[in-house]
Amino acid sequence: MNTSLTHITRISTARLTAASVLAAMRPRQWLKNLLVFGAPAAAGMLFSAAALADATLAFIAFTLAASGTYLINDTIDAPADRLHPTKRDRPIAAGILSGRVAVTGGVVLFVASLLPTAMIGRADFVGVLLVYILMSVSYSLWLKQIAVVDLVVVAAGFGLRAVGGAFAIDVPLSQWFLIVSFFGALFVVAGKRFGEQRSLGDDAVKHRPTLSDYADIYTQHVMTLSSGITLIAYGLWAYDHGFLADSWFLASLMFLVMTLLRFALLVHAGKSDDPVEIVWRDRPLRVLTLVFLALVVAGIEIG
Repeated sequence: MNTSLTHITRISTARLTAASVLAAMRPRQWLKNLLVFGAPAAAGMLFSAAALADATLAFIAFTLAASGTYLINDTIDAPADRLHPTKRDRPIAAGILSGRVAVTGGVVLFVASLLPTAMIGRADFVGVLLVYILMSVSYSLWLKQIAVVDLVVVAAGFGLRAVGGAFAIDVPLSQWFLIVSFFGALFVVAGKRFGEQRSLGDDAVKHRPTLSDYADIYTQHVMTLSSGITLIAYGLWAYDHGFLADSWFLASLMFLVMTLLRFALLVHAGKSDDPVEIVWRDRPLRVLTLVFLALVVAGIEIG
């Protein structure tokens, strides 16, 4: 009887640990890794079976690598996360998942990310993924404590996903595409910092020390600057490809403007300090984003 009870307890514990690890991997944040499909879409190869297969492998690789960094980052940030109204419910901060198990899981995920990378079989993609992992771990350990550098590093993480997607299918990268990816990401990251300042109030610095260096007007300035560069670069990318006169791309530019403005509106309204959560919760923003992406793909494939 005691043996059976012990066995059942072990199974229940294992299931709870597995569920906690999965939750700590932040499945909703995997949405960010869809950026790897940006380059295939921009190159008009999104519907090529071979390109789509390699881009999907790149998505899996970045998902595993990013999940590994989340586990390690949350272990380091657990004391600060306990001061956050929502992050305190994360498995590690809540004490449901031990830091030792999380770090071990993070290393396992890093190693696992090399499997789809090996299936792609391109050395440049391997390099991008390794740079992403190294940069992400460095961010968790100390780069996040340096004002401005923390913004740039997080934005660069988004950019590396876009670069990885291009390397995975072996297509050249437009300089304008890179600029759009980086500064679009910087706009989102600055919005996240602004949201944290608004939602956490006096506790903001306790959660993220660099917020003491960012006045509201500064993060708003970064958002304005980065969104302007994003829109200009997108227009130049379209012009560079002869797309600017195409109605598909003119329409997509309009929807890109509305998407950025909608996101800024929600951030300033204090809806959330997590960009992914904002996208999940706000239907108009989801619709604007999807219409923008659909118009870009249609412009490339049909226009």
